Parts: sequence; structure tokens; C-alpha cells
Amino acid sequence: MTGPSIPDAIRAERMDAASLTSRVLAHEIANYLGSLRTYVYLLREEMGADPKATEDLEAVARTVESAAQLVAALHGFAHAPTLGAGSADLGAALREAEPALRALMPPGKRLDLAPAVEPLAVAADPARLVQLIVDLVGLANRALPVGGRIDVTTARVAGGAGGAPVALLTVRDDGPGLEADRAARIFEPFVFDLAHDHGLRLPTLYNTVTRSGARIAAESAPGAGTAIRIAFPLAPAGKAGGR
Repeated sequence: MTGPSIPDAIRAERMDAASLTSRVLAHEIANYLGSLRTYVYLLREEMGADPKATEDLEAVARTVESAAQLVAALHGFAHAPTLGAGSADLGAALREAEPALRALMPPGKRLDLAPAVEPLAVAADPARLVQLIVDLVGLANRALPVGGRIDVTTARVAGGAGGAPVALLTVRDDGPGLEADRAARIFEPFVFDLAHDHGLRLPTLYNTVTRSGARIAAESAPGAGTAIRIAFPLAPAGKAGGR
């Protein structure tokens, strides 16, 4: 179950509007933060060695830097890069990502990888494709309790226009899952992971994937975990890059 379905066109319009708003906010807030940083610097020079004043000023400085992290997240969401103009084998990217993925998993959590044996050439820079896989698994790991499992697979499936084959990347966890109304909003800004990335990491990945010509979808249900699937158009045979 995924909850109420949102048509792709409507979701795209919402994300475009959110990206524009984030771009404007990031610019305006950055201007204010620049002034605040200047004042903090000047006050440090002027107020001498008063311990209480120094402590208060450092608290202000930490708050400014926290706000700067929000600005960076807003900017990253609004200007999410594509996966690049190169060519890569999706299965090879998963195999290359394996050491980083294993390093993400703490004791008590399981990771199973099943890369396709056949080449799956997609339009992407190999390094960016690897990073996308690492980011998705990292996000799944955050919601996964001890004893949980993440499965990552790549495969050729019929899912393109007119039933054309696509290269499918699936990251599935068996965590607690989401209620239907929350599952339907999984890619919206400021909905999830507020403590880690201001609720913008999944929306940023959504923008990156869709701006690269691929499609991303999720399904989740309470007690049934969450699966995120990315369908890449297949590039002509023999075009996959390697290292």
C-alpha cells in the first residue's frame, strides 16, 4: 500500500513550486546570515574577556551556523544536480557501492545485495550513481531498528512507455513502515528526517532522479517496511561506462 496516489504531473508542479520557494528563501536568509556573522566577529573583538558575554556570543554563533546548514539544505534541494551525462552499468554501480554500504550498517542490521548479472546501461556518471545508492541505503538505515534488513536489487523489468524495458533499482527495508497518508507524502519537503537534514534529503534525491530523466516511486505500509524504486531508461547496449 502506498496511500492516496498523487499523479506525477501534480507532484512535479508541487516540487517545482517548492524548489522555487526554497531558492528564494535560501538567497534571502543567506544575506541575513552574512550580516550576523559580521556582527558576531566584531563583537568578539570589542567585548574583551567577559566569560558570560563570551558564552552568550558563542551560543549566537552556533545558532547562526545551524541556520547556515538549513540554507545549504534549501540550496541543495532547489539546485539538485542531475546524475550526469555519462553512462554507467547499474549493476556494476551497486557492486562498487558495496564496501561503503557495508560500512553504513551497524551490528545487528542486515544488508543483502542482488545486482543484475546482465549489463544495465543507464545515463549517469558512475560515481554519482554509486553515491545515489549509498544515499538511499543510508536513509533506509536511519529508520531501521536493530534486527532489521535492507535489500538492494537491480533488474531489467518492463516498466517504460509502451512496456519498454527499464533498469530498476529497488531499496527495500523491513522497518516499521508508514501510515498511508504519510507514505503519500514521502518525497515532500519538510515531512521526514527533520533532525538529520531538515526534511530535505529525500526531496533532493527526488529532484536529482527526475531531472535525470528517471522515475522514482515509493510504497510503504505499517509493519511492512518501505521500498523505494527508481526506474532508469535503458541506454543503447554497449554504452555502459566502467572504471
